[in-house]
Amino acid sequence: MSRGQGSRNSPSRPGLPRPLWVAALAGRFVWQAARREFVVSLAAEGIGALGLAGVLLFGRHLVSQLTGDPPVDSLGDVLPATAGLAASLLAAGIAAVLVRQLRWLLSERVTRRIQEEIIDVSTSVDYELYEQQRFHDLLNRANTRAAESSYQLVYDVLMLANVVATSVAVVVVLIASVPEVLGALLVIALPLVIAARASARLAFQTTYELTPNDRLRSYLYRALSGKPEARELRVFGIADMLRTRWDRLYDERMGRLRTLVRRQVVFNGLAAVFSALLVAGVLLLLVQAAVDGRIGLADAAVAILALQQLTSRLRSATSASGSLSESLLFLHDFDDFRQLRSGTRRPVPKAALPSGSLVFDRVSFRYPGQSRLVLDDVSLELTPGEIVALVGVSGSGKTTLAHLAAGLYRPTAGRITFGGTDIASIPRDVYWRSVSAVFQDFVRYELTARENVAISDHHRKDDAATVADAARQAGIDQVLGELQAGYETMLSRAYDGGTDLSVGQWQRVAVARAFFREAPVLILDEPAAALDAIEEQRLYERLVELCQSRTVLLVSHRFSTVRMADRVCVMHAGRITEAGTHDELMALEGRYHQLFSLQVRGYLPDRVDGVRADGVVT
Repeated sequence: MSRGQGSRNSPSRPGLPRPLWVAALAGRFVWQAARREFVVSLAAEGIGALGLAGVLLFGRHLVSQLTGDPPVDSLGDVLPATAGLAASLLAAGIAAVLVRQLRWLLSERVTRRIQEEIIDVSTSVDYELYEQQRFHDLLNRANTRAAESSYQLVYDVLMLANVVATSVAVVVVLIASVPEVLGALLVIALPLVIAARASARLAFQTTYELTPNDRLRSYLYRALSGKPEARELRVFGIADMLRTRWDRLYDERMGRLRTLVRRQVVFNGLAAVFSALLVAGVLLLLVQAAVDGRIGLADAAVAILALQQLTSRLRSATSASGSLSESLLFLHDFDDFRQLRSGTRRPVPKAALPSGSLVFDRVSFRYPGQSRLVLDDVSLELTPGEIVALVGVSGSGKTTLAHLAAGLYRPTAGRITFGGTDIASIPRDVYWRSVSAVFQDFVRYELTARENVAISDHHRKDDAATVADAARQAGIDQVLGELQAGYETMLSRAYDGGTDLSVGQWQRVAVARAFFREAPVLILDEPAAALDAIEEQRLYERLVELCQSRTVLLVSHRFSTVRMADRVCVMHAGRITEAGTHDELMALEGRYHQLFSLQVRGYLPDRVDGVRADGVVT
């Protein structure tokens, strides 16, 4: 799917410039994720600002009373101002606690919202995108930055709300006391804002450029610490080699980060020095005004305290502004990822399409970004009730053809029809409901045995009898029934009471999964690769019985078992070079004859069907 297609299917954007659109997106994320908590947090920030204004005003009044003429005669004279100051401090403290606790809940909900978006995009995009680096880079940045950026986003939004509210309160107090310093405060904030925004852009650019590094480094980390790779790491002794590469990638990352930090220190350090000089200048002006008697001591004290509070808030605001700019850059990037979504998700149909012939009409295919054709002008018809087997050497295009038959890819040229309709015109979720499959790299779900079988048609997952019947057809029912909790046993040792299966047993579970789904098209890509000869023969015998009304595409490298197929197609260099029954192809004495003879010769002492023990065709 092209970038343009993704944009057309995504919700339209308002007529806003890109930065404003992304800022609106950030606000919408926070609002939609946790509206109630966000409103309460904003209210708490407002209460905190009123508390700060009360501290300044009651503090000013208290200082004025204590330094006034005549002096205070009793505690009762200052008790109201003292009580007001204490109440203001209490309100500000409670508001700060409330905001701090709600911030965690807000960020968690925003994280969930972002992860929901990631799931929606990842599960709706065309499968072809998984062949493109740009998609993986966008997905990686979305995954790695979602939690961090969502927390920072919430923190920054609330910090800016705090700054706005408290600044208004402080400015109101300063207007009543020393309005002369207000202009200088704006100048104090300017260098901090510029430096913060520049630092944010540098940080995002570094993160963006390090994405391929981070992806490979994360993969190597999983390979060095995960169970699937643990055996080969030890047997092949490759831990040190992979660790060296991981170290090199991390060294590269740290080098880039050190450069980033140095530049950020320079920017922010110069801004801090300039702002500190301006603050010092304003303080000197206040002191001089107090010495000259132009302002009272109480006004000077409150102005100094207000200046300290406002300067602190301005620093927090500029830091939050820069951090928010980085978060918005992330959301800018995340919005690009969101645009890949393939339209509105629809419920998976429960009924399959009527059975029909699956026809490849002069189909060619190349993977995205590649120039070599993997399939070249392939024409093939598979009719209901027919088992068609694909054979050929590795790399001949068998699995790719199976993936196209499954609707995972679109042809580069030509078309594929089902029941006379081009599958490109059939909604993919509708077509997929008509397909069942066993792929070479089938998934071992960390779910119960029942769920592992029924996941292919989860609407019927509670139909225990049908689940058991599918398992029986695949020859795995006895194994699953004898587990500790039977079909409710978790198929993973990572859970208490769970267990694992052998490779062959897992393959039969995958076959049971395919049988459980009532679909007219059945695609089997090496469904018996991990089975022994006896189990393989039994599986194919059951396959012939079960698939009398299905269209079956069978990919296999074992020629002894494809003999049961109604038709065998030989693939070579992306083309179908021979087709017919086993006997017809053997009589043809072409590539199939050669490959079949080479495979079975290992079971005989010298020569078979014109092939010597050394593999030479005579």
